[in-house]
Amino acid sequence: MSERTDISFDAALMMALRADAQRELDSLPTPKQFEEIYPDTSQWDERMTEALKKKKHHPVLKRVLIAALTLVMLTVGALAVSADFCRAVYTMIQKISAH
Repeated sequence: MSERTDISFDAALMMALRADAQRELDSLPTPKQFEEIYPDTSQWDERMTEALKKKKHHPVLKRVLIAALTLVMLTVGALAVSADFCRAVYTMIQKISAH
């Protein structure tokens, strides 16, 4: 005869999660396999730093351009709202005068 053991759902879930985690850990490559799969990238930091140093930045020009574009967009937005409002008033006046 088989014995029946009652365990809580939480305990069963914990055992299943541990087993799943162990399977995933077992499937990971060893450090030696990892080095074979992926190249050495230590020189990339130096190359990126040098490339960024060579690039000239113009923070004042960038700020002025952003401010100018913001003002232009706000002006266009204000005029669009104003034009819609004027058109609505004009249409309402036409409807009132037609009666």
